[in-house]
Amino acid sequence: MKQKSNQITNIFIGLLLFSCPVLAQNELSMQEVMLLARKQSLDAFRSKNIFLTSFWEFQSYKSSKLPHLNWYINPVNYNRKMTVRYDYENNVDVYREQQTLSSYTGLNLSQVITVTGGTVFLESDIYRLQNFNSESANSYSSTPFRIGITQPIGAYNPYKWKKKISPLKYEKAKQEYVQSVQEINSRAVNLYFSLLLAKSRKDIAAMNVATADTLYQMGKKRFEIASIQHEELLDLELSKFNSTIELAQAEKDLEKARFNMLSFLGKESDENFEPVLPGMIDDLQIDIAHAFELAQRLNPEILGLQQKMLEAGSALEKAKRESRFNADLNLSYGLNQSSDNFSGAYRDPLDQQMAGISINVPLLDWGDAKGRRQMAYSRKQVTEIEVKQALLDFEQEVKLKVIDFNLQAKVVRSAAIADSLAQQSYEVTKKRFMLGKVDVLRLTNSMKNSQQAKENYINSLATYWRYFYEVQQYTLYDFINQQTLEEDFDMLIGNNN
Repeated sequence: MKQKSNQITNIFIGLLLFSCPVLAQNELSMQEVMLLARKQSLDAFRSKNIFLTSFWEFQSYKSSKLPHLNWYINPVNYNRKMTVRYDYENNVDVYREQQTLSSYTGLNLSQVITVTGGTVFLESDIYRLQNFNSESANSYSSTPFRIGITQPIGAYNPYKWKKKISPLKYEKAKQEYVQSVQEINSRAVNLYFSLLLAKSRKDIAAMNVATADTLYQMGKKRFEIASIQHEELLDLELSKFNSTIELAQAEKDLEKARFNMLSFLGKESDENFEPVLPGMIDDLQIDIAHAFELAQRLNPEILGLQQKMLEAGSALEKAKRESRFNADLNLSYGLNQSSDNFSGAYRDPLDQQMAGISINVPLLDWGDAKGRRQMAYSRKQVTEIEVKQALLDFEQEVKLKVIDFNLQAKVVRSAAIADSLAQQSYEVTKKRFMLGKVDVLRLTNSMKNSQQAKENYINSLATYWRYFYEVQQYTLYDFINQQTLEEDFDMLIGNNN
């Protein structure tokens, strides 16, 4: 029974499409418009650059975990001033002029320890000093190498939280880009059907002009033989002029819809193409439970909620750590030597050890630390409640979108049948009017019903496709090919390097 109903529906749709005039311009399907939109629209350009921003942010995070090598250099540092010196002969302090020229260069290799938040480093440097007030004018001091570690104790470790949050943010950015493609598809569908509806109204208006003129000429002949009243003839004449006005407005609306479409696609405004009325997807009914499971797994909003929870946890730990005892441990070992010549500064270097610990213990802050800790705790609780509510709202939105799509298919089939019946009814009414069996008012109502039925069919089809891409926007799943929506991010990134 269902198969027979579908066959009848397809026949009605086929008759409807067959009745449309043959297109003289280049046809452009809805799928082709969406492909153009994904390639060259401003929305696509914006989405791509938003993703690239997230990509480079993630690259920066990965780079921060790798060893960093820095070269420090201070080529010239001239100093001339009066300074206090001790006069051994007179046992007094006296002011003497001091004039020096120094230079410094060094290398530093450092590596962050993500687990502890500390830093391991390896250094090497050379320092030169020229004293213009001394007989031994030049002196050198070198540190061939020094290895050490700086380790916070009891402090907040941002690297631990970045390790959890940064990969999640990047994965969310990738899914948001895939989702943005579906948003572009949705906008392309809306503009495409706006153009399609505007063209349909223009075609109907042009047909109405011709029909109204024919009926008016017939009405004049029938008036001459007293077959219709004078007021009916005036109604036909008024309908003729109104149809001309409606055609002019329809042509204006069509050009506006065409301009909006071309502007969105980034194409020249003088390009001309004709939209093609798309059909539906054969017998596609989306399972609600399956769609929600896909949305939970793939939708970036879910990752965004996880990110909010992690960020709230990070803020709470930071507030707790900063209000407690914390210390910094510094350890290093190296070699050091000085000489009045460059080569001597590297000859027989001496051991150099350094160990130190600095401690910070908050004693009295008048409740400042406690207040910040309580605020962070309250924000975390609020975030947990917001996430729970967001998950419930998200589930409801996904399920309602799927229900809307599944039901819209029935609406489209009914609208297609209603459109076909309205067209047949109008043709029958027009023939009966020519035979003098119905009046002008009945003919006008039949024509309006026919036009309204066609618009209802196009609008229902537009809603059908809008719902489809909204479901894909939530689930990031291609229900036609039954596969996860994916993008070639390597190519996307490579094209911008």
